[in-house]
Amino acid sequence: MKYLKRFSEWSTNDQLIVSSTALEDAKHSYIDTIACILAGQKHQITDKIKKYNLDTKQKNSIFSNALLFGCQAGILDYDDYEAAGSSHCSAPIVSSVLALMKENNFTYKQILEAWIVGYEIIIGLGLSLSYSHYEKGWHAASTLGTIGVAASIGRLLKLNSKQMLKALSIASSSSAGMKIQFGNEMKVVHLGLAAQSGIQAAFLAKENIEANVNFYDDTDGFKSLYGTSFSKSLDESTKSRKLGFATKDYPVIKKPWPSCACTHRIVEAAEILSTKINSISDIEKVIIHTPEPFIKVSKFHIPSNEAEARFSPSYCAMVTLQNGKLQPEDFMNNIFLDKKKKKLTEIAKIIPYKVPSSFTEMSPDFPCSIEIFMKNGKKFEEKIKNVKGGPKRLLNIDDLRIKFLKCAKNKEFLNLLINSKTTNNAKFIEKFL
Repeated sequence: MKYLKRFSEWSTNDQLIVSSTALEDAKHSYIDTIACILAGQKHQITDKIKKYNLDTKQKNSIFSNALLFGCQAGILDYDDYEAAGSSHCSAPIVSSVLALMKENNFTYKQILEAWIVGYEIIIGLGLSLSYSHYEKGWHAASTLGTIGVAASIGRLLKLNSKQMLKALSIASSSSAGMKIQFGNEMKVVHLGLAAQSGIQAAFLAKENIEANVNFYDDTDGFKSLYGTSFSKSLDESTKSRKLGFATKDYPVIKKPWPSCACTHRIVEAAEILSTKINSISDIEKVIIHTPEPFIKVSKFHIPSNEAEARFSPSYCAMVTLQNGKLQPEDFMNNIFLDKKKKKLTEIAKIIPYKVPSSFTEMSPDFPCSIEIFMKNGKKFEEKIKNVKGGPKRLLNIDDLRIKFLKCAKNKEFLNLLINSKTTNNAKFIEKFL
């Protein structure tokens, strides 16, 4: 329990000790996630969640807004993720903070620090469980995200170290969400539920609800139930971790395309190859090579709905080959359900290759590639080792500006998010949501 105690003491200290870039990293994650939330506002899932909140008489409550923002953040599958635990880290954290902010006056620095605290515990837990937790079938954004939210909100509620430890334990009782929901609307609802559950855990801890604080490594604890034989104890996997440096050691991965991260190397390869062909009609067949674990996530060949299209390597590849880019509009029903698009997608064949147990999704040792066989006998091939937006090729603030304006088309809001001082009240965000 050394790490959990150390984390609880660090995260509740009045002066949070962090790396020199942590606050700026947190700001970039807010910019990216808010862009995703704004882009999701006009989606049909938003309408369904608003109707649910209305039916259950929860409209404009902290919990209803957390659910709404969380779902909106993940609707386009454009939100960021991290490599240690393979979770969509910012969507539940930012959504919960924005929900709580409506009824509280926080400074910009306070909400940035809340994100830093939540991200730190997610990285710690992810290092312990390893990629095998995600590969086992858990949706890490929901399992780890719930605990991350509890830490973030616990920071804003000014819990003491004992209460913070309780909050993490209470949140672990709500950790759930299976990857079987990928390709369905429920996948994004996981993010909203994680935001709600984490808030609930922090408030329960504030009231000093008792919980087993040794919830992680104890017999039948979190690691035992959610981990695998590849998982390590939390103390062992974090013994060299300097708290407050998570974004430096494990940079947040921000998405350049609105689809499952497991399709991104394929999309980039298709972008490059699109410049080498004159017409999509000249292609005889396309072969996609990708690590086997990716196919367990992006498992759809011919998509039958919008969610499946975002998790279809073949659809994402062929649309990119045809248009030279992949955009949010490519996942609208009237586009991907078009008969011509279906026929086009059928040209692609996915061939997964086996990987060792040491596999990690960010490793350049496990690339994705596309082979194009033309009707005239020519062949083109492109291989991508390091994903764009990943640790080796991070998106910068200029990239985020482009993405934000593509999602939200609001320069005023973007400039406020970028330029506001940390001492400023964060209420300015509320009027744009």
